[in-house]
Amino acid sequence: MKALFLFHLHVGVRVAVRSFILLFASIIFAIMLMPNPAATVTGFALIIFAPQPTIIGLLPVTIFAFLLPMLASRRLSSGMTGWIRHLSYSGKANKRGLVLALAMAQIPLWASLFVMGIIAHLHGYNTWHAIPHLCVLLAAGACTALPVHRRPLTVLLALSAAACSFSRELVLVVAGVLLLASVDFVSGDIRQMPRLKPRRSAESFFDWKIAWRALGIKLAWQYVLSLLIIGVMALFAHNSELRGSLLAATCRFGGIMATGFFISSLAARLAEKRPPWPWARSFPITSHQRVASDALFLGFHALPLLVPIAFVEVSSIWFILLTLPLISIRATGRMRRIREHRSDVRDKLFRSIGQFLECYAVAALVALLPWIVVLCIFMSVPAFLAARGADTRQKVSLWLEIHYIAAGDALNWSDR
Repeated sequence: MKALFLFHLHVGVRVAVRSFILLFASIIFAIMLMPNPAATVTGFALIIFAPQPTIIGLLPVTIFAFLLPMLASRRLSSGMTGWIRHLSYSGKANKRGLVLALAMAQIPLWASLFVMGIIAHLHGYNTWHAIPHLCVLLAAGACTALPVHRRPLTVLLALSAAACSFSRELVLVVAGVLLLASVDFVSGDIRQMPRLKPRRSAESFFDWKIAWRALGIKLAWQYVLSLLIIGVMALFAHNSELRGSLLAATCRFGGIMATGFFISSLAARLAEKRPPWPWARSFPITSHQRVASDALFLGFHALPLLVPIAFVEVSSIWFILLTLPLISIRATGRMRRIREHRSDVRDKLFRSIGQFLECYAVAALVALLPWIVVLCIFMSVPAFLAARGADTRQKVSLWLEIHYIAAGDALNWSDR
């Protein structure tokens, strides 16, 4: 029996340390940011350990007393109906051990109450009379989270015991202890809990991880250049003292140009460092998924640029946001149509001019006619189909040498 209780004790402590220490550390950090942290903690301690505490004063303790076991219940009880049933212990013994583990999940709350009890005692409060009431309240929270067959009856008895703990009468506190003891007899056995869903596998965002690794620190450099465009736009609006519709039109134009430049340059860098792989067509991934993944990658990384634009004119960010799908999908399609020799200066020049003129046209139209964003949304569909077509036209066995022009290299075997 001792081994069983030690097992549940260690499991409960481990869950408390791994899951809830961060929560209470965040609360402590929030208290430290207040003007007078010591006065704040002292005020909480005096409210909780007051001679006649109110229900409102004990509300934070009550919430954590019920919330912490509830959050730990699924993890602690997921194996209670498995291999542990082969041991020579009864169902009631396992249930009592689970109650102990749920109570151990409240360790951060116990430690907080211990510290506040010391503070209240130093201020002359008699904290001993509050210990039985708080113990009944914490035990009621642990019993409420029990996954048993007669859960409604168990919850009703535990809530009744918690209500008795709020009273200053010793008789009602004893009644609460008896109600908690009756839970052991009427709750029934532990019921089968559904298995925890496994966490997302390592393949989650695998293509994004490859892109991040390929871009490296160059990704931050793309933000710097785009922020310069936004800065020039903000200075123009400020020096010209633009107001109203003129300011909104200027922000729409400058914002779309900045995001378009960012997405185009990021797509070019991505096509150079992590080009679309034609052999990926042999994988069990559709072309829709590959194109959508690249478009989402480009559009997602352009979202931080909306923050500085919002400081200049907040209403323009919605129009810029609605043009992001079209710009991202168009850039994704161009990534799949880049010629073989990346060092061809003439090809790069014409491609850059074409991208600039396209982005300039969209920015100018949206700046002058804001309703054009509706047309941009609809144009995203044929743009996506065109990008998908460019992806499907890639030859699976095609080998592209992307680092330099092969012509003139005596060690190149392909003669290309």
